[in-house]
Amino acid sequence: MSRVLITGANRGLGLEFARQYAAEGWDVIATARNPKQSKELEQAAKNKNVSVQALNVTSDESVKELATALDGKLIDLLILNSAIFTRDGNKFGELDFAGWRESFETNILGAVRVAEALIENVAASERKQIVAISTGMGSLETLESTIGFGSAYQYRTSKAALNMAMSILARDVRPRGISVVIFSPGWVQTDMGGANAALTPEQSIGGMRKVLGGDPMELTGKFLSYDGSIWPW
Repeated sequence: MSRVLITGANRGLGLEFARQYAAEGWDVIATARNPKQSKELEQAAKNKNVSVQALNVTSDESVKELATALDGKLIDLLILNSAIFTRDGNKFGELDFAGWRESFETNILGAVRVAEALIENVAASERKQIVAISTGMGSLETLESTIGFGSAYQYRTSKAALNMAMSILARDVRPRGISVVIFSPGWVQTDMGGANAALTPEQSIGGMRKVLGGDPMELTGKFLSYDGSIWPW
């Protein structure tokens, strides 16, 4: 049985990843900072394929505890999904630098922290794949076309940094046969995307899962849209 570990699985995209992979018979490890506060995750955990682990990606201790608990367990697919989007303090002249640091701690450092802690679990698996959930708002090339979503200094810069970190990681681990792919999931109807977004979580995750069904090494180092098309950097 293939195994997937998902960070930020208490809601939105992470929760839908857990639901869909569990429905396909995967062994799902769903992590969240406060899993007991998510009724949706508790419901998903009723599936015998789903186990839930507490994980705070901003905490070295929390990540180390998870790595210890998972020592020797293979992880075919590691999905780095945890992220925060702060709407306040994003106007120039009124920037919230504390919030900016928090965004970086979760959106970029948290992802790298988890990847580093669990890389041997991934390396020992058959699939050997890491997925980072980014955003089109982190693309320098598409800034003008996405500026309608707001300046979002904190979110945009942290996700642009994530893109760079994952690109470097893809180069570093390629000799070990490990794939690292970056996704822009699209504008999705989640707490972050809002009710007016163009895609449902089912559509976004279904699209990404279809792409991930291919050869992992053909995807490594790429920045893709949920439908598999190349997203500009």
